[in-house]
Amino acid sequence: MLIAFISDIHANLPALQAVMDDMSSKNIRTVFCAGDILGYYTFPEETIGLLKERKVTCIAGNHDRAILVGVKGMNSIAASAIEWTRRTISQASFEFLRELPNSIHRPVEGVMTAVHHGSPRFVSEYVFEEHVSCELLDMAGARLLVLGHTHVPYIVEFPTGTVINPGSVGQPRDGDPRASYILLNTSEWSFEIVRVDYDREPVMKAVMDNGLPEMLAQRLPRGR
Repeated sequence: MLIAFISDIHANLPALQAVMDDMSSKNIRTVFCAGDILGYYTFPEETIGLLKERKVTCIAGNHDRAILVGVKGMNSIAASAIEWTRRTISQASFEFLRELPNSIHRPVEGVMTAVHHGSPRFVSEYVFEEHVSCELLDMAGARLLVLGHTHVPYIVEFPTGTVINPGSVGQPRDGDPRASYILLNTSEWSFEIVRVDYDREPVMKAVMDNGLPEMLAQRLPRGR
């Protein structure tokens, strides 16, 4: 069985569509999202609609929660995009975000799996690869721990389990501008980081057309 993990879509519909098309070509039907569905980019309704259509199991990220409660503590660029989203999305989308859990803790093919956005400690904690430890698995009570938030993909194996970060669908920050996700083959229990290219021009144009910070467009072709 093939299972996919995604994170940090940030309302980048063209990137999400390309990722979902790639998954369809591999006959992947089970997908988990580690949060930050919205924020930064300008296709919130369509992004939520596609996730619902594909029956993706999602948790909330810090940007998703900020849309509900406000932007306190966020930098000005993130805050401006959150405020734009708050003014734009429908009540149904607010309710979709409101109903998202903060984490998932359940068996996946018999392996206890936890999905958190930042870390098991805090939704906004950045856990980069060099910070990963087996203690995180113990804290999560899982043999597979899925994290997001950093926008940088990794796979770290321990004798007691695996910690993965699928990177970002909508705004990669590892120098590779292609959308990122992680594929789990449960028959071999093997993980693979998958990169998918997409047309960034419509996303960049929409940033400018909607008066969002230009930096949000400029970083997409750099992957930084």
